[in-house]
Amino acid sequence: MQHMESEFTGYGDLQLYYQQWRPEGAPKAALIIVHGLGEHSGRYMNLVNKIVPDGVTVYAFDHRGHGRSAQKMVAHVNKWNEYRQDVHAFVQMVAGKEADSPLFLMGHSMGGLIVANYLLRHTDKVRGAIISAPPLGEIDVSPVLRGVGKIMSTLKPDFAIDSGLDVTGISRDTAVVTAYENDPLVHGKVSARWSTEFFKAIEWTRAHAADFTLPVLMIHGEADSLVPIAGSRAFFAQIAQEDKTYVAYPDGYHESLNDLHHAQAAADISSWIEARV
Repeated sequence: MQHMESEFTGYGDLQLYYQQWRPEGAPKAALIIVHGLGEHSGRYMNLVNKIVPDGVTVYAFDHRGHGRSAQKMVAHVNKWNEYRQDVHAFVQMVAGKEADSPLFLMGHSMGGLIVANYLLRHTDKVRGAIISAPPLGEIDVSPVLRGVGKIMSTLKPDFAIDSGLDVTGISRDTAVVTAYENDPLVHGKVSARWSTEFFKAIEWTRAHAADFTLPVLMIHGEADSLVPIAGSRAFFAQIAQEDKTYVAYPDGYHESLNDLHHAQAAADISSWIEARV
């Protein structure tokens, strides 16, 4: 496996960090990973270590305000379109580098929302989508916190708010939770404007579920306390595309690729891609 790190230019000429893992032989496909809120591209090694030896080149980048792309460790956008434009720039770059390989796009949690939102507008160059635990239903957020976000979104858009994430909900593996808590590239801050854009993106994406046209695999842990499974199930049910697969993991927490069932989740993703190459 060959590993490479670099940067690409996102929306507003912002330089964003990315990584690439390439198999030793000729790849049969390429996968882009879009990570979740507060984390970074380096937290997907269970999938990388499974799928790259299976012949898939993997690319992943750190969002603005996240990981090695962060000028300030706060999730902040003025418009959700900034995330879409970052993904679009990355897709175009990867498609150019991997012209001989079908390209798949995967998003987890907030990344799943970004991917779904993006692919409802842009399907060019992407063969299929993998969406993991996306926030596409009701999210348990304190009314006070949501109210502060609405007020400060206008007064001071970059006002930082603690997301209030219960980190014990990410995985049943306590070692994963401890590593998350001690990871210097992980944070729990969002801006006031981010919070209002986040809920707008959920509403728009849910309303357009029937317009989703690409082959899609959705995965979700049934015991996810951070992003309840009901939202992704409802979204999936509305997708008109016939090539759609939903996998729910019994007792699974939020991060299927870092939970006790991570080997099964990674194998399911690898098999799904293999069937569509």
